[in-house]
Amino acid sequence: MKRVFSILCLALLAGCGGGDDGGGSSGGGGTIFDPGPRDPLPSAWIDLDYYFDVELIQNGLNTPCKMDQAPDGRLFVSLLDGQIITVQTTAPYTVSNWASVTVLNGSEQGLLGIAVSPNFASDHYVYVVACVNNGSGDVQQVIRYEEVGGVGVNPSVIMDNLPTASIHNSGALEFMNDGTLLLTVGDANVPADAQADGTNAGRVLRFNVNGTPAAGNPFTGSDEYEWCRGLRNSYGLCVHPATGTVMGVENGPANNDELNYLVAGKNYEWGNTGTIPGAQIGVRVRNWPTVIVPTGVTWHSGTDVPAGYGSNLFICSYDEARIYRFVMDGSPPVNISSEHVFGEMSNIGTTNKPLDILEAADGSLYVSTFTAIWRIWRRTGP
Repeated sequence: MKRVFSILCLALLAGCGGGDDGGGSSGGGGTIFDPGPRDPLPSAWIDLDYYFDVELIQNGLNTPCKMDQAPDGRLFVSLLDGQIITVQTTAPYTVSNWASVTVLNGSEQGLLGIAVSPNFASDHYVYVVACVNNGSGDVQQVIRYEEVGGVGVNPSVIMDNLPTASIHNSGALEFMNDGTLLLTVGDANVPADAQADGTNAGRVLRFNVNGTPAAGNPFTGSDEYEWCRGLRNSYGLCVHPATGTVMGVENGPANNDELNYLVAGKNYEWGNTGTIPGAQIGVRVRNWPTVIVPTGVTWHSGTDVPAGYGSNLFICSYDEARIYRFVMDGSPPVNISSEHVFGEMSNIGTTNKPLDILEAADGSLYVSTFTAIWRIWRRTGP
């Protein structure tokens, strides 16, 4: 079985360079400013879209799984070992320890998702997803921290007893545009649970900031938190900043990695042994017949990027050490117009395996790997 964090299961694929070579095409329509020749990329990078440049802002980190940005510009980063750090996004990119939680250390267990409150400037809340032992057993929790004096204090468990296993925990945590939270929960290595009622496994859950089920969820009773089901291990999740369209990446067992258009009440068929009515089956926007292990995914708002890059999806491929760019169209924007290799890193060992990607407020893209955080931005010259 494929594991996002397992070294033994890596397929070390040597890809060809795929960045744009220059000239005026944006890959999404229109002629754009040509910034001219670029200085050499950092040695970790094989290729990057012609219109962009990249810099290393932090190195020596211990598996920065997920990132989110606060209104003051700081990146909040969850490290798999249970540390929450902040990283300044201006030089010298200072790192600060913000909080920590004691976590389980299975191959895909630890501190996973992180989400900064949309109202952080007033409520100072940050939410994380952690695999822990709660005294009664091994579970996943959603924990809310409050920032006081520049550090996280007053941890409060707002969701408890979510399934966990050494693999397939998912853990992507994102705010929807209505202020509710979405959380991906993997099948915890029991495929049938992704279809079983009342398990919360193999699902996307939707809930309020106090941990109660959100109004408008499609089910009641034991499935009152469920937003959609039938998912194996959706490690990445993103919400379109304007339309609210939700996309998630799904890790298949040995093939059939997916990009899914996630919709309330839909079933994405993992763990299915019977017949699901066609009207209930969710839309797979992209299927990869070979293993790429999609991890981080983000929409881009179009801030400070060339024409044609707005409403694009950027997806990390862990196995290939690549970042893909999907030009999307339609209303909602869920049709793939074209697909590009946006960036590629040296695919040796695990150091450059991308885990998460985030659009920052200034339009930059931040990419985390097993040890580092990189910033990618639109260039206007060498």
